[in-house]
Amino acid sequence: MKLLYLMRHGHSPSTQESGAASDASRPLSDKGLRDAAHVARELAARGARPSLVLHSPLTRAAQTAAVVAAALGLAPETLKALDNTLAADKAFAALRARADAVEEVLAVGHQPQVGELVAFLTDEAFEFRPAGAAAVALEPTPRLLWAFNADELG
Repeated sequence: MKLLYLMRHGHSPSTQESGAASDASRPLSDKGLRDAAHVARELAARGARPSLVLHSPLTRAAQTAAVVAAALGLAPETLKALDNTLAADKAFAALRARADAVEEVLAVGHQPQVGELVAFLTDEAFEFRPAGAAAVALEPTPRLLWAFNADELG
């Protein structure tokens, strides 16, 4: 894995607002779906060409990944390590174990884990808002290439 794109799931209403049975089953809002599609277009415009899309098993991340993966012509896969319960070093180890043979990977998860991954890899901070994305080059040494939040896009 040479390039890692990290993305936070799109906007999701609260459990109560959505009528979901649990936090894990909260769906994306209409805004979250729109933002995910907008970010997919922005990723492509910035030259992102992931051949693998991984996501948290939580509904809102799975839905975000599905929108982005469809725009990229890919089928997303669940990776439990992105469920926001692991420390950044352990989450990255799981990402590397699944995707080391792939050049570019998109991982869709949750805050604070995606922000912690950026900080762990690059020593830089980025506060992911819903549908925020960042690109980290992993070789020769990890560095943050760019980062944006969906609400910053025109």
